[in-house]
Amino acid sequence: MKSYWAEPQIKAEGIFSGEKDIVVVGGGIAGLITAFKLAESGKKVTVIEADRVLGGVTANTTAHIDCMESFIYADMAKKCFEKAKDFFFFQQEAIQEYEKLIKQYNIDCDFVKVDSYFYTSTEKDKLIDEFNTLKDIGAEVEFDENPHLPVDVAAAAFKLKNQAIFDPVKFLNALPKNFEIIENTRITDIDFKRKILYTKEDKISADKIIIATNFPIINFPGWYFLRMYKSHSYAVALDKAQDIKGTYLNADESGLTFRNHKEDVIVGGYDHRSGRPYKCRSFNRLCEIGKRVADGHCTHRWSANDCITFDDLPYVGYYSKCSKDVFVITGFGKLGMAKAMASAMLISDLINDVPNKYKKICNPHRRGQCTWGFFKNLLCTIKNLLIMPFVPPFRCARSLKSGEGKIVFYKGVKSAVYKDEEGKLHALSPYCAHLGCQLKFNPDAKTWDCPCHGSRFDIDGNIITAPTVKNQERR
Repeated sequence: MKSYWAEPQIKAEGIFSGEKDIVVVGGGIAGLITAFKLAESGKKVTVIEADRVLGGVTANTTAHIDCMESFIYADMAKKCFEKAKDFFFFQQEAIQEYEKLIKQYNIDCDFVKVDSYFYTSTEKDKLIDEFNTLKDIGAEVEFDENPHLPVDVAAAAFKLKNQAIFDPVKFLNALPKNFEIIENTRITDIDFKRKILYTKEDKISADKIIIATNFPIINFPGWYFLRMYKSHSYAVALDKAQDIKGTYLNADESGLTFRNHKEDVIVGGYDHRSGRPYKCRSFNRLCEIGKRVADGHCTHRWSANDCITFDDLPYVGYYSKCSKDVFVITGFGKLGMAKAMASAMLISDLINDVPNKYKKICNPHRRGQCTWGFFKNLLCTIKNLLIMPFVPPFRCARSLKSGEGKIVFYKGVKSAVYKDEEGKLHALSPYCAHLGCQLKFNPDAKTWDCPCHGSRFDIDGNIITAPTVKNQERR
């Protein structure tokens, strides 16, 4: 299962030793742009990546640089209109920054300005509220009374102008690297008081630390494992596609997205909470939907995790109230490209003591986060951490079919077991190496996923995504 985007071509030449000025933990788009922005301002920056830079969520995005996502702005405006307005322009200014950098450094990354269509088949009234809110905010929106979209059936739609699409890996390959990069170095712990970063075998000190690891890897302080959850999304690319003349986002449950890339079309959607997969073949369904606008074959399929906060705003700022030299960037939701750039700009301003009007809305310690979503997330954690480990499995390993993964009895103990196409069993501990929640198998991605905090492992227990910093125990 391979992503659609270009291969990373960034050289890592840093050395993990001594003292560093600013360390960015995480070599995805948010971490690299943050490092670039800080280095551009004259700071000495080191990026430390557990695997290869651009090998995680950044390589598995659909790469919409878009201010839309779902029904967000109307609900937000009912509580605070200025917050909704700021959140929109927080992202819209990021799109402008992408365009500026691409022109400044003459970057060939297939960047295209597009109209973004937001549509629904079932929620017309909510879509009208969203449109009216965006219009009041000052967004360039136009309502479509009789939408005839080339990609799907819609009861109502509106378009948002001046959004964009690009190849994120090409962009980051070409962005100047005026900072140090260290790869294949997993940070396992951080001493917040002494500002020391630890690996399994070594340590390094820094003046300032920025944690940009998709989901934060440090549980305390911060408590991010209770304040977010992970959503798993899927995408496919099909060749010989028609020009759909824009990007499309379905506001309904499927969350379908459509965009062109040259002569191909990329279709994404069927998001679900990590560890709670659809009981269907998401990739096959996306390929079938893509056939509506493409005459060719499904050439690529991939999946990724998105970090979701309970008020739809990212966490960008101080990691905790008592850590003024440790920062966090996370919680981008389902379309994170604009938020990644905007967050990098905000962190750079915070460290350089430059005023930034978006500091308050992205404050990780803002009020109003104890929503119904928070309590649902807490119940999910309690169920999978405290109840499911005591529920015995009802099957044994020999009952598994080829290509199937289940929690079963294996060698007399409860285990997470996958049976590959050759009949070989791959057995792991059923409890996540992060905090011990019981894992679930994702049949589409062929991974073991944590339903509590979204850590993911391959069938042999190797880490795919944080917050875990340990591989899963093999059996």
